Amino acid sequence: MWEVRVTPCGEFDNAPFESSHFETRPLTSAMGAEVVGVRLPDLSDEGLEDFKQALYHHKMLYLRGQDLSHAEHEGFAARLGPFAVDAYTQGVPGHREVHPIIKEADTRAASLFGGGWHTDSPFLAEPPAVTFLRCVECPPYGGDTSWANCALALRHLSETYREMIRPLKVWMSAVNNFATQEKLLGKAIQFADKERHEEGIRGHIHPLVKRHPETGEESLNICDTYAAGIEGMTTHEAKPLLDFLVQHATQHAFTCRLRWEPGMVAMWDNRCTMHLGPNDYDGYRREMYRTTTARTSQVKESVAA
Repeated sequence: MWEVRVTPCGEFDNAPFESSHFETRPLTSAMGAEVVGVRLPDLSDEGLEDFKQALYHHKMLYLRGQDLSHAEHEGFAARLGPFAVDAYTQGVPGHREVHPIIKEADTRAASLFGGGWHTDSPFLAEPPAVTFLRCVECPPYGGDTSWANCALALRHLSETYREMIRPLKVWMSAVNNFATQEKLLGKAIQFADKERHEEGIRGHIHPLVKRHPETGEESLNICDTYAAGIEGMTTHEAKPLLDFLVQHATQHAFTCRLRWEPGMVAMWDNRCTMHLGPNDYDGYRREMYRTTTARTSQVKESVAA
């Protein structure tokens, strides 16, 4: 299959975000940055606003040596905005919004949730805006997370292609992912409760090209795991288009990859990125905790004009 590969030039701009409250160190030319010089619970309100702007600019931020408790994790996440619905778990005892993502060392599975390129819960009417992931224990190798900058990927499509896809709407649903998981694992997969399960299967229709509510930046709204179709198209018509966009957005030039350390945290803007965490660490324990933010303002995302 013929593929177009992009090299870092032109539209790539992941220069450090300037702040008097912390320092940012870009991870790649496409996206991602390490934040140094601050512990999150100590960040002032003014510093928090800078932190949000840095997140919008770099798309993903990570910090080493935070060693947050559940309470500190939940407390900082609450400052980002109202919590989003988590379809998969009910949280940990005493901290409803802190959700465990744990694989034990003796667990052997053909597939794990999160192993394909995806955005978090795009099948919801209002998908999460920001995901905040905390590492407690990780393998000595493997268990990395990768991200793709879907706004940068959109800008590297031809103007003709962008105009062609701009009016389209994508059906986000868990139906195909559930079928794949059931085939691989030999058992049916369920969300945390019946209502969420039914909504996940039914899914929702969203713009294929959307505008970020905070920055106005356009982005592809795609997902290899949950994009089940395009409104008004047959499956055979929609699949090649969705496959191409995922392959385009996830080529190396648009991505970054993080090797986790205990005590590390990472946050990413779910509205303009995809991510994946491959199942490549059998024999080692990985203990992570996640919160999701519904929105960082009262403005909702809209189709790009």
